[in-house]
Amino acid sequence: MRNELRFLSNALVYVVNESKKETMANLRNLSQGGLSIQSDNYIDIVPNSSYVIAIIPEEETNIEQFKLEIETRWVKLQKSKMESGFSVIVPFDEDGFNDYLEYLAQKDKGHPPPESAH
Repeated sequence: MRNELRFLSNALVYVVNESKKETMANLRNLSQGGLSIQSDNYIDIVPNSSYVIAIIPEEETNIEQFKLEIETRWVKLQKSKMESGFSVIVPFDEDGFNDYLEYLAQKDKGHPPPESAH
């Protein structure tokens, strides 16, 4: 059961697999400890495996792209889309990660998001 707030997101995500191939997806939601992505294309995601992703926040955030090391928790395949859930292992750029979480939290509360200092 989730014990953290998850915030909806419209960011783009690049998933890098072992062969260093990048695949683009959409970030659905994000929390301090996890996230889920969705793609209209098949992405070779293996359960209980580690990946590095680059998150590209929405342009209006003024937050630079940041990377996370993540581990697959679940994968759901459907005819027209694929969804995957992950736990966050390491935020390589902790400032960007925390700034983006703060932006999403403020947006979720209906407040104008804070201006990023980065």
